Amino acid sequence: MTTRIEAAWEKSTTAENYERYLVPVLFEPWARTLVDLVGPRPGERVLDLACGTGVVARKAAAAVGPTGSVTGVDLNEDMLSLARRHTPSGGAPVTWKQADALDTGLPGDAFDVGFCQQGLQFFPDRLLALRELHRVMAPGGRVALSVWCDDRSPGFHPFESAFEETLTTPGPAVRFLHAIFDLADPAELHRLITEAGFTNVRVTRVTRTVRCASAHAWVEAFLDAAPLPPIPEPERDTVASKVTWRLTPCVANGLAFPVAANVALAES
Repeated sequence: MTTRIEAAWEKSTTAENYERYLVPVLFEPWARTLVDLVGPRPGERVLDLACGTGVVARKAAAAVGPTGSVTGVDLNEDMLSLARRHTPSGGAPVTWKQADALDTGLPGDAFDVGFCQQGLQFFPDRLLALRELHRVMAPGGRVALSVWCDDRSPGFHPFESAFEETLTTPGPAVRFLHAIFDLADPAELHRLITEAGFTNVRVTRVTRTVRCASAHAWVEAFLDAAPLPPIPEPERDTVASKVTWRLTPCVANGLAFPVAANVALAES
């Protein structure tokens, strides 16, 4: 089964752009947050669900060391191919597996720690994916998940109005922006994780500051690397100009803007 985001990736962008532009400024700092919150221990078995190019898996591999193991699962083979090229030489061995989050094909009770960074909101059946995650976790295992929850973030919100004003058919691009923040309600996230069978569920809103060299650099990074539908070049240039201008209040020695995520911790 292809998720909404995977379908978009196949049409509009590349794993290389994602790893080059978005991981350093957006996903790597949050990966540190997730791994630090769980605190994987040497020798533990780790699953990174919807691993993308593997930023969480790489950090977990360093934490559990050579006596541990890490498995990264993603539906997109291009993302996994890049993850394999970036597999660290030290730490735990990492296995990369192409599979649907709703049916991973992994054995039950196989992992001590599970992560899912910014994937759950895009799954077509979130509860089924969480039940699958619960199935593969060992009793007493710990999981950490994060989903964006700040649709008014000044780094993202200007794109919506620019799309609506500029694009001949703005609907698909606007719907993708909404999908990013589609699990913003912490009570809904808590309910889903609990219903999937996890215990001691805690959901906390965490805000971090995204920093980029300039507003122009952030806008180009997002347009080049996010799984947006194809945008014709003239319209793309106009969107970029409008968003860059609207980000001016966030610019002072580079661009900085806040973005928040719901971070959930639970036990299996």
